[in-house]
Amino acid sequence: MVRMTSMDIGALAIAIVAGGVMFLIGAVANRFFHDRIFVGLTPGLVPALGQSAPETKVQPGREYSGQVAVAFSPPRGLRPGLVGTIVDGQAEMRDLTATIVDLAVRGWLKIEAVDVDPKRQQDPKKKARDWRITPIHPAPTADRLDQFEADLLGSLLGMPGAGDGVLMSQWTKKRGGDLRNAKEDLYRQTVQNGWYEKDPRPQEAGCLTVLGWVVLLGWCVLVFTMSSSIWTILSALILIGGALFLSKRLKRRVPRTALGTATTIQALGFKKYLATAEADQFSFEEAAGIFSRYLPYALVFGVADHWSKVFGEVASRSHEAGDTDVLDGLLWMDMGLDLTWNLAFLADGFGGIADMGDAVGGVAEGLGGFVEGVGDFISDIDFDF
Repeated sequence: MVRMTSMDIGALAIAIVAGGVMFLIGAVANRFFHDRIFVGLTPGLVPALGQSAPETKVQPGREYSGQVAVAFSPPRGLRPGLVGTIVDGQAEMRDLTATIVDLAVRGWLKIEAVDVDPKRQQDPKKKARDWRITPIHPAPTADRLDQFEADLLGSLLGMPGAGDGVLMSQWTKKRGGDLRNAKEDLYRQTVQNGWYEKDPRPQEAGCLTVLGWVVLLGWCVLVFTMSSSIWTILSALILIGGALFLSKRLKRRVPRTALGTATTIQALGFKKYLATAEADQFSFEEAAGIFSRYLPYALVFGVADHWSKVFGEVASRSHEAGDTDVLDGLLWMDMGLDLTWNLAFLADGFGGIADMGDAVGGVAEGLGGFVEGVGDFISDIDFDF
């Protein structure tokens, strides 16, 4: 056994006391910043119009972690960007990019894959493909835009030559501030909808937090310079572990209101549906529009791969049955090739599949390639922004 020096004993004692205090404070801090939830109602439901229900804090964690019932549609009237924001309390680029895809699905925009400058292709830091976003005229008259959607659309229309289409790389480069403003709109909308009492965006580390880490690391360096042994290493690990635990528990978060918790549970129920859906659940008539309509939500939830696989199976069965309308819902995005029911062409055009295999696999992989293309579109936005 390694003999302890007086320095080792002192450092270990200080670490145990300080670490214990930090763990204790962290445990107590977990009692704060809990979301609210309605009492006496099934999780996800809200009181009827004109009625109220008692509320309490979510237990045992800060967020609801109980059972979630499957929901077969998104929360009523909520666009993908808002759904993504309420689920994790953050307005992220994926929420905005899903919004752009949703605007295309709803007939406001056309998304088209285009060839790019050869020099761009040779630069490993650049994407090998760009996208042309073109406003559709006339615009839909029966569709209402939320503020963050109107801001995104207005930003696009404000670009020079917008009527003929704008390259995504140019839009995000020249109007990055507009995208940041749209994120601000999402945060404001969550408060206006009554999901949070105030802006829920994550808070940056304060000066006291930074100072605390500087003091802690400085202390560890000082101890190591005076005595480098297994005991001083153990002391440092105790202190760092306690500091990490405390910082996580003290991280300020704006709790959801009871209405916000109910909306979040509804959204998670819809995610459960998208993540577990099977081809047998859809008729050919439903599949013609439902894939595109729910694709932006699948993108927000990170389950687009499964959603495209399911639709691919439905599409292949539709083709075998002689139905030629099931891909109508995909016409909002032009991958640079005509949509056709020739399976080999579909598989090769959308997914770049050399050997298409059987019909079911070919269509499923082809549609998977289509969604992969949407994923490239989204990653391009994130990269350029």
